[in-house]
Amino acid sequence: MSQLATAEADFNVTIATKNFHKRKINIYVSVKNRTNTMGGQDWPKAIAALEAMAKNDPNRSEPYLCIFGIAMERGTRYMKAKRGGNYYSINTEIWLSDFFWPFFANHTYEEIMNAVLDALVEEGRRVESVTIGVKVPNDLIESFGDSCRKYNLLDSNGRFNDAKKLVRFFCVRSPV
Repeated sequence: MSQLATAEADFNVTIATKNFHKRKINIYVSVKNRTNTMGGQDWPKAIAALEAMAKNDPNRSEPYLCIFGIAMERGTRYMKAKRGGNYYSINTEIWLSDFFWPFFANHTYEEIMNAVLDALVEEGRRVESVTIGVKVPNDLIESFGDSCRKYNLLDSNGRFNDAKKLVRFFCVRSPV
């Protein structure tokens, strides 16, 4: 890893390659939760800004690739195109969680989410009160309960007691 939290990128890395005419490639990464974090009209500006930063990086001496890493949305990778079909940049890709996490962490999206859950559970054991002091509306509670029943996320007593089931449901997008 070369740098964290640059002007446009959250981090950038220089990676040695195999079977490429250059020995290394610089990757500039901007991490987003989901693709809808930015509106459609914002993508061209964000792509141009990230690529301009990569092109003008005085420390870069190798070819570059710009990546928008989408941390919490299933899929692999693609490039953003204009209405006519031309890409905004041939050097910029969108990497969804099924490609992003294994590439940078060598773990699947589900493994990463389970690690986050484990950390939250462990932290919750250390904190006496983890409530946020906000009353959740009954309609929301009932709707959540209906969905949990529909997808078999509740135990025989009608209680939600397996957070890993919920993570698996969100990551795999299928009933448990």
